[in-house]
Amino acid sequence: MNKRTYISLLTTGLIFSSTLLLCACGQKGPLYLPEKKPANPAATTAPSPPVSADKTQQP
Repeated sequence: MNKRTYISLLTTGLIFSSTLLLCACGQKGPLYLPEKKPANPAATTAPSPPVSADKTQQP
């Protein structure tokens, strides 16, 4: 294989690799598994304190 053929093959390989890398960047569609949601979402949240209608109470 002469030098000209080697350089031509190397250049073609680099162009192909660069094009492949440029096409592969970016996320298109769901490429990851979504997080699993809990079966009972009310069980995972902390209960809020009761709201008192009487405003005269002191802490």
